Amino acid sequence: MEDFIIDIHDLSRGGSGVGRLESGEIVFVPFSAPGDQVRVRIIDRKKNYCQGEALEWIRRSSLRANPECPAFTKCGGCSWQHIPYPLQFETKKKGLLHALGRAGIQADSIPVDELPAEHPYHYRNRIQLHGNTDDRVLGFFEPGSKKIVDIGKCAIADSRINETLPHLREQGFQNFRGDFKLELDLSPEGTVRPAWNRRHAAFGFRQVNDAQNAKLQQWVASHISNADALLDIYGGSGNLSLPIANRFKRVECIDLFTPKERPASTPDHFHFIRQPIEKWVLSPLSSEISGGSVSLILDPPREGMGPHSRALCEKLKHTEISTLILVGCEVDSFIRDSNQFLKHGYRLVRMGVLDLFPQTPHVESLALFSR
Repeated sequence: MEDFIIDIHDLSRGGSGVGRLESGEIVFVPFSAPGDQVRVRIIDRKKNYCQGEALEWIRRSSLRANPECPAFTKCGGCSWQHIPYPLQFETKKKGLLHALGRAGIQADSIPVDELPAEHPYHYRNRIQLHGNTDDRVLGFFEPGSKKIVDIGKCAIADSRINETLPHLREQGFQNFRGDFKLELDLSPEGTVRPAWNRRHAAFGFRQVNDAQNAKLQQWVASHISNADALLDIYGGSGNLSLPIANRFKRVECIDLFTPKERPASTPDHFHFIRQPIEKWVLSPLSSEISGGSVSLILDPPREGMGPHSRALCEKLKHTEISTLILVGCEVDSFIRDSNQFLKHGYRLVRMGVLDLFPQTPHVESLALFSR
């Protein structure tokens, strides 16, 4: 394969640095930064771009930051530790706004709230590690591989989690044979809880960045309108609806993964509905909700609502909607869902850009709609 020397001039919202060949073809190069000059090998050619692999750094950009983790570029977690955090967040914001514009959604005239992370490192309250007793390794998988990158600590995990690692590493080597899995969860009370060889989120799902989750809750609380009822769709354990439940006469939190047992502190007017969303959107609204005003919170998984957004619009078309808040963890699916609401007469009035995952390209997109 032929090698090329290219200058990196930009950073893509997918995470790679962006350069051009002399032919004009765009090349994406992982772990590069604007200002780098890199010798690359083209490993994949698409219709509109190429994927490059860095072979040699001829010039390193003065913009580069020093990664805190010795396993950076080896494990499949962080991809932006070489990018200064202000540039990380600016790239996330620009990427979202650019993608909206390409989809025909003009956000130039509406307020956009910026919610960067105050702590770009040591923010995760949960990590999942893999171990092997034969090789005496405990760490994360390499990208696209089952090979384990051994780590002594994780630069984006809470320091209290890292403090437990040396002891738990030896415990895993003593108690298991061959492969094993270890999930470490920092409880809301500050206790590190290990889960050995159990399912993901063994202690229950919650956002992994507590500080940024508090900002998300505050943004929702600040912009949701009071109404007779609140629907929290894909609501899980009520992360976004429980803090504001007292503002509504009735709250319905709908998700296949609502708590199996109702928490004792749940208000009487707060109702968990354990049901797949695709089934719920095809059923009539409950009689307690259908006669009054309604506000909605939608926080779907990475694939977004898909066809369920259209079914939801049909279900609610004769309902008095106060506000609708959409939270998206993947830009393209967030835009598809937003377009569906716009087609059904909703109006985009405010947006937010929230960073739950510093050192990665992932971004939370927030939208406030009225009708």
